[in-house]
Amino acid sequence: MDLTGLLLLVVTAVPIFTRTDSIQMNIIFKKHPALVALLAAVLCCQPVTAEESMDKMWGDSSVVSGVEASERAALFRDGNYGMFIHWGLYSHLGGKWQDQTFYGIGEWIKRQMKISDADYKGIAKDFNPSEFDAQAIVATAKAAGMKYIVITSKHHEGFAMFDSAHPFNIVDTTPFARDPMKELADACHAAGLGFGFYYSHNQDWTSPGAKGGAERNPDGSQATFERYFREKCYPQVKEICTNYGPLSFVWFDTPGSMPKQFVSELVDLVRETQPDAMLCSRVGHGMGDYESLGDMEVPLRNHKGLWESCDTTNDSWSYAWYDQNWKDAKTILHRLIGTVGRGGTYLLNVGPDGKGRVPAPAAKYLVEAGQWLEKFPAVVYSAGSSPWGMAMPWGDITTQGDRLNLVVFEWPQDQRIYLSGLQTPIESAALRTDSGNMVPLQWTQQGTWVAIEGGALTTAQTSGLASVIELQLKGAPAVVATLGVHPNMPTPLPAIFARVDAATQKRIGWMEKFGEWKHVTQVGEWQEGGTVTWEVDVAAAGDYHLELTYRGVGRPVWAIKTDEGTTLQNQQAGTSGYHTYPFGILNFATPGKHSVTVSLVEGDPELTSLKSIGLAPVN
Repeated sequence: MDLTGLLLLVVTAVPIFTRTDSIQMNIIFKKHPALVALLAAVLCCQPVTAEESMDKMWGDSSVVSGVEASERAALFRDGNYGMFIHWGLYSHLGGKWQDQTFYGIGEWIKRQMKISDADYKGIAKDFNPSEFDAQAIVATAKAAGMKYIVITSKHHEGFAMFDSAHPFNIVDTTPFARDPMKELADACHAAGLGFGFYYSHNQDWTSPGAKGGAERNPDGSQATFERYFREKCYPQVKEICTNYGPLSFVWFDTPGSMPKQFVSELVDLVRETQPDAMLCSRVGHGMGDYESLGDMEVPLRNHKGLWESCDTTNDSWSYAWYDQNWKDAKTILHRLIGTVGRGGTYLLNVGPDGKGRVPAPAAKYLVEAGQWLEKFPAVVYSAGSSPWGMAMPWGDITTQGDRLNLVVFEWPQDQRIYLSGLQTPIESAALRTDSGNMVPLQWTQQGTWVAIEGGALTTAQTSGLASVIELQLKGAPAVVATLGVHPNMPTPLPAIFARVDAATQKRIGWMEKFGEWKHVTQVGEWQEGGTVTWEVDVAAAGDYHLELTYRGVGRPVWAIKTDEGTTLQNQQAGTSGYHTYPFGILNFATPGKHSVTVSLVEGDPELTSLKSIGLAPVN
């Protein structure tokens, strides 16, 4: 392709590359340096969005050691499930400004739509959340099975949702003229829920000197971060830490390059005024008590230490008029149990609207999931991670001492549940019914696999959102955590579990639209002879449909080979996003341990990346 053609391709594809993986643009620039000058002329007027640096704004994810066993960590460690609330002036806008909709996370509307400070502050005079009901929100959280609430006291917009000495706050500038944070704190304390505040300590778009704020003060003098910190940030953190009773959490956000001196002062303030409060890693500089993963990220493999996945009930954190992509009750449970199964705690967000109401669909699905949790509490509360270190094709696993909780979301047609690599003998197996009864099940050892079956499983598929099988073991669970290829349902094999040679395995993140994060570990940057190999334990010999999930350009050619000498090779279309394609039928002549190796035969080695493969029994 000549330079002009490549330029046309790149310019046309800019929205796609921005949405998926901006490093691909850098690769093209390295191959064709002349493109930099040409693209500058074409793209110089394109706005630079915060998307380029948001990932870095989350800061150092390291945390203080030795906190996990402490008493103040008990709620986080054992509760495993909390409610996040994003609510502010942006909720009144609901994703719309001057008849234009911003299709991204609603709390960023000021910055992304370039609303002036004066115009944004003027919104306060119309902000009247007259239907805010702290008791109703707490009742929803309790019915959902959540153990605490964390709410935005001040987001990046700079507006305080509490009674503050700084004048830009909900009590002094709105017709509402009440302190909803005090009402919510009191309601949580009365109901026995933990309570905490989110506070944006580095970014403040309406405060000169803060990250994203004006460079000059109203009097024309040079604004400094220290002045913002001394006059607004530190005093407001002191207010939320002293005026609202005991706090379980203080949740700072996006520290970015905030100087360590100021972070240290905030940490000392929290430790002095709220000694029982937990700090997440986004306070910065490794001073948090637990790690906060990337937004909307539930990891595929077990993660060590105290950590949290913060997620939201739709796509936007705050209310957006158009966003109806609600997570239903089954999806909520799947992501909650997946987080607990990987060893973490799940913080799930709701975004009240401008009137202060939690959207009805969000509340509905939260409560439905909570009704299931009420019947099966041991699956989540004080539960340990799966000894397999990963999810299963049929669902997931959590632990309670010597007991395994098998949570089945998708039943195979033959109603048999398979486990590979379990070393500890089983003492008993039973299906726990919705009414709490235990129906005994049978199990058989089939080589390295255990098959669980019984008459009760034939009706389990209709027993609600998910079914729970309890395996009581004769001792602590010991597992050889191989990747099991199941004989009765599709088995996904993500690249994160593969061995990679002469290629690069890398975790990447991108936004589908602004703020809607996706994360994946993929293999790319293929060198000559590069391979990706999965070591698997095949339960039953036979034919399996093979599929590949990848992205690329042109028509890549892939080759697949097993340790038994079976090979497949074929050409497929390349796409800008990850798509799954059927590839062929792969045969395993014998059950047991095997390897499946994938290599890129033809295709751009730097623009083609493999996310996963999948195997599904033909019969």
